[in-house]
Amino acid sequence: MIVFGDSLVDQGNNNYLFSIARCDYLPYGVDYPGGATGRFCNGRIISDFLSQLMGTEPILPWLSPQMNGDRLLRGANFGSAGCGIADDTGSMFIGRLTIPRQLEMFGQYQNALRQLIGQSAAAELIRTAIYNVNVGGNDWINNYVVSTSRTPASDYTNFLISIYAQHLKNLYRMGARKIVVTNIGPIGCAPSMLNRFNPPDGQCVDTLQQYAMNFNGALKLLLDQLRGELPGSLFVYSNGFDMMMDFIKNPKAYGFEVVNQGCCGQGKYKGYLTCTRLSSYCGDRTKYLFWDAFHPTETTNMLIAKRVFYGPTSDIMPLNVQQLIHSNIS
Repeated sequence: MIVFGDSLVDQGNNNYLFSIARCDYLPYGVDYPGGATGRFCNGRIISDFLSQLMGTEPILPWLSPQMNGDRLLRGANFGSAGCGIADDTGSMFIGRLTIPRQLEMFGQYQNALRQLIGQSAAAELIRTAIYNVNVGGNDWINNYVVSTSRTPASDYTNFLISIYAQHLKNLYRMGARKIVVTNIGPIGCAPSMLNRFNPPDGQCVDTLQQYAMNFNGALKLLLDQLRGELPGSLFVYSNGFDMMMDFIKNPKAYGFEVVNQGCCGQGKYKGYLTCTRLSSYCGDRTKYLFWDAFHPTETTNMLIAKRVFYGPTSDIMPLNVQQLIHSNIS
């Protein structure tokens, strides 16, 4: 499995950057066997669970010194907290790997693979690997929402989709074929946005929800277009937005008790800034949907990973990951 994206999938790349967007300290990782590893979570993230469901060892962040030898055969994680679809997104964090930079590193990974197993075997691994791209939330939360620009949201969506199309086409040109693209989640329900906009009764912020839904609709159309345009491509749309909304609307069905505030943090809804070394955090993380002001708990990540792997077309379409693994590429 090969992963690109932002802090939702970063397994520790930002540990090796001069960046404000880092979480290599407790209580991040409080439930992870290795402690604070740079995952923006109390424990494992979605890619960890997907590796487990696929029956493989967890992939490593590309910048890790351990990323060599046979570990390359598992895949690689290029995710970087703070990045977005647009290159300028996340500039306030100083260091982050933009998507073009992540793709450049993917090229380095391919070269390392060729040296390890040869040209033909490396090409086959690249062709048959499962790819996950999860990016876009930062473009709205840390760019559009905080901007003083009067650009209509519909124009900003079109701007992002045009850039995203090029990123995905570049990934295809580099040999990727089985590509799972995750839509952006319900940003209007994130504790950070509840803290910022203070909606009545802690309900999701409607305007932000509409931004996300409109963007996701355009993203789905883009993937349909690319699937028809690029021979042999299997672009898959993962509906993280609806999965998270299912948890929010039906918390008891999944064992959640708190869905509108973070487990770790400070301020209203535990949504002010982020979880720090000095922040208080909840005792039973399994009861919380959100770990901090932005990111899901390990329990939430586990539930999403299972739905991505086994789920029906309402969760992931046209194929789930289990089906994608066994799909032939023309």
